[in-house]
Amino acid sequence: MRCPSAILLLFLPGVMLWAQEERAPASDLSAQTSAFEPDGNAVTFTGNARLTDGRNLLQADVIRYNYETGVASARGNVRMTRGEDRLLADSVEYFREDRTFTAQNVRLGRYPYYVAGSEARGNEASITVQDASFSVGEPGPFQPMVTAATLAYRSEDRWVDADQANLGIGSVRPLSLDRFSHSIDIPLISYLSLNGGYRGSLGAYLETALHVPQTPGFKFGGTVGLYSARGIMFGPSGFYASESGGLRVEGDLRSGYINDHGNKLTDVLGDRVPEDRGFLQWRHAQDLTEQLNVSAQINLWSDSEILRDFKPRYFYPVQDPDNYVQAVHTGANHHATVFTRLQPNDFQNVEQRLPEVRLDLLPVGLGGGVFGRAGAGIAFLREEPPGGGPVLRSDRLDAHVALTRPVSEGDWFSFAPVLGGRVTHYARAMGARDDYTRWLGEIGFDSAIRSSAVFDYQNETWKIDGIRHLLTPRLSYRLVPDADQGRPFIPLIDRRSFNTYLPPLGLGDRRNLDDLPPTHLVRVGVDNTWQTRDPVYGSRDLLRLDLALDFHLERAAGQRRTSDLHAALALTPAPWLEFHLYQRVAPQDVTLEELNLGLTLRDGEAWSLRFDSHFLRREIDEYFAEYEMRMNEIYSAVARLRYDSRTSRFNEQALGLRQNLGNIWRIQYLLTMYDGPRRESDFGFSVSVDALGF
Repeated sequence: MRCPSAILLLFLPGVMLWAQEERAPASDLSAQTSAFEPDGNAVTFTGNARLTDGRNLLQADVIRYNYETGVASARGNVRMTRGEDRLLADSVEYFREDRTFTAQNVRLGRYPYYVAGSEARGNEASITVQDASFSVGEPGPFQPMVTAATLAYRSEDRWVDADQANLGIGSVRPLSLDRFSHSIDIPLISYLSLNGGYRGSLGAYLETALHVPQTPGFKFGGTVGLYSARGIMFGPSGFYASESGGLRVEGDLRSGYINDHGNKLTDVLGDRVPEDRGFLQWRHAQDLTEQLNVSAQINLWSDSEILRDFKPRYFYPVQDPDNYVQAVHTGANHHATVFTRLQPNDFQNVEQRLPEVRLDLLPVGLGGGVFGRAGAGIAFLREEPPGGGPVLRSDRLDAHVALTRPVSEGDWFSFAPVLGGRVTHYARAMGARDDYTRWLGEIGFDSAIRSSAVFDYQNETWKIDGIRHLLTPRLSYRLVPDADQGRPFIPLIDRRSFNTYLPPLGLGDRRNLDDLPPTHLVRVGVDNTWQTRDPVYGSRDLLRLDLALDFHLERAAGQRRTSDLHAALALTPAPWLEFHLYQRVAPQDVTLEELNLGLTLRDGEAWSLRFDSHFLRREIDEYFAEYEMRMNEIYSAVARLRYDSRTSRFNEQALGLRQNLGNIWRIQYLLTMYDGPRRESDFGFSVSVDALGF
């Protein structure tokens, strides 16, 4: 018996029983034609047959449904869809009772991942594929590929587990693994990097790194570098990140060792660089509880030049390695910190903290409109100069308290007087003292006047819909009598460092505790912000200009009555234009002491131009420019210049070409020429291969 129809809903007696089951009410079948089988237990649906069962959609040329067993058998152009997951197969057996299925000769996945296999079994939570191949996009000669005897995909956490796996590119899969785990939110090829080229100081070189997933969130492997003029560098490395119950742990490890037989020159101390060289870098951050966090950073270098010679991209951002371990407990109104800083490298000067323990209370209301903040700590300090010299030690107890009583008039005026004190005890004093205690007091105020004006200015080109000007003049005063007392008795460890910005005003915020200067000053500042309406964020900044300077009522030796005038400007009128400037001028003779500026222009993805300059009187006068242009979907060109005006030379000139290979790899070819006295050679050529994200 045949029943031709455009759509056949489940009205047959047996099928109606199926539709009425409480566990899966959202089910139906439709097709162009249907036919009962002689035994009356099954119906065959033919022509654009569709089975919908909850989130599952099964489509085929023919679907045979047995309403006694609840099994739907599909064949001919079979497609099965669930959310973003899609499966194609020669045939599918779908078991409606538990919503599981089996399929033959399958292809499945979600963009951009692709899985194929001889057989698949699954349910709404996971799918297991036999004789599987797993790739990014359709398989091809440059596509990363994993083949496995068994591959399981869990849709809930978007995770893939493979047994007896082989990993590689295209048909070349040299890496065999008993087990392979991978999150599809991470590019499959993020585990592999490749870099090669030529530098005069290294010779021809090839660097490669491979990191294989061991468990979810943990990748471990190593790096190998071949340098024709220096030797072979190798070392383990890895990355880890996970989250459970809102608590996160993450970190990474990098290392390398080389028996360097090249021209190693000397280190920062003028000593010869050893032949056996290496480094180890470890970074770790972990939430033990919602309130307790630990972090660590370890940098062990055999010499001061190891990263500069072999890993310059790690060296230039941080040229002075830090080694510390820290634990921070954050309470409702306090921070408790245990901080240890070490000196494992013998070529640098480090203010060691062995350890420092602090408790800092956040501002809290004390009644009557008065707010107080306080802090206390104990620190065991040590400083051992590299290359020899006297060792400084200091056991220091320190506590401070500050009170303020803010007064405001509406939202336009605020005045906050400040009264505070700080006591510091040195158990290891210098000079003729065994110990020394310093008592300091602080008095002052912070005030501000806030005003605004709105201008009905419209500019369609710049997307300006009105302008609001926020103007805030600020005035602060601080007096710390005899702040520099006790200098002959204090071990000078936490001292002033080179800094061109205005220092913090509050006595409790000073880090140079062993080297406090005379403090009696007035700070004047003006904050200016121009904004316009924004349909997404409500408002956005067009221009910001902040000015500030100090008037020293009491001066240290050589200090001027008036500090430099500090100006910071940020111009962001449109997404394609950014301009930032920081300037420091001596008001006595209008001498420019410092100027840092940056300008970025961009036209979407078509091109971008960046220009920076750095000027520090008698020290630095450098200009930097970088231009990138997209030539087509595959190639883009890049040029970079770095010019030193003080020496009238180009310190760096670079020309490069970037290639997009199948939307999987980005290959960069870079030719670089250097000038000036430096460890690096005056010529370099590199080819780097990086994975693109998805």
